[in-house]
Amino acid sequence: MMICTSTPWNADSLLEQREITGFNKIGYISEDFQWNNQLTDGLDVFLPQNDFELVYKGKFPLETTVDFSSYFAQAEAAGVEVMVPIILRDAAIPFVKEYYDRQSPMFLFGGALTSVSFEESWDWTDGKCEYVCVGAQPAVAGYPLTSKTLAAREAYMNRWKSDMVWDASAYDGIRFILADAIERAGTIETEAGIKALEETSIETTSARNFVFTPAHCTLMGTDPNDPNANYMMVLLFQWQNGELVPVYPKRIMEEAGVTYTFPDWPGPWDNLD
Repeated sequence: MMICTSTPWNADSLLEQREITGFNKIGYISEDFQWNNQLTDGLDVFLPQNDFELVYKGKFPLETTVDFSSYFAQAEAAGVEVMVPIILRDAAIPFVKEYYDRQSPMFLFGGALTSVSFEESWDWTDGKCEYVCVGAQPAVAGYPLTSKTLAAREAYMNRWKSDMVWDASAYDGIRFILADAIERAGTIETEAGIKALEETSIETTSARNFVFTPAHCTLMGTDPNDPNANYMMVLLFQWQNGELVPVYPKRIMEEAGVTYTFPDWPGPWDNLD
């Protein structure tokens, strides 16, 4: 299981994709600001430590509109097989469109493409986000990870007429975790509330069993003695035929009965069995 990891939040997904595809030449591209830089710094350590070839590092300035042609050209020349994009603003839209239009021979996988991780993204990119893998919460992607996921998604959309985006964490914190702790404590007194929170073990929209570690971090991953006891998980979804389907962790991908799909243009996937 993973507890309070200091590596980028879904770096381990690269290990699983390599297990499935054999793709080992990694590149990343990121907006140049501090929070993203912390993630790329983590990749600079994680990738060599795990015997990946880090063949391309790209950073671009914070501008409203960015032409990504030179970045893709450099990454293609470097032989990138898997590109990890870390683009949290609207530049993700032109980035994905350019990837599709130029038929870039690489797999867009992991990282963060916030503007391409929820329902409207299909229309915003004119369907050109097909094949792209992005991080998203189950309630945003519409995947029934727990018995609470789709009910919460429906209630939110009915009230606010929009996707939850990253509000699912706040929703879980108030609607399930804090409410459960107050009910068990029988009071809103601080120390009693802390004690109750420390003993949390509850289903939320994003965890089949939400638990805190002794350090008050979120327990992540799975119980090695019980593969069904999923704690809080980072999930990756791939756009396939206009829908987000889960592709990480592998056991969730298998549970959903899906697998990766690859572009119909030439790329490293042509060498897969």
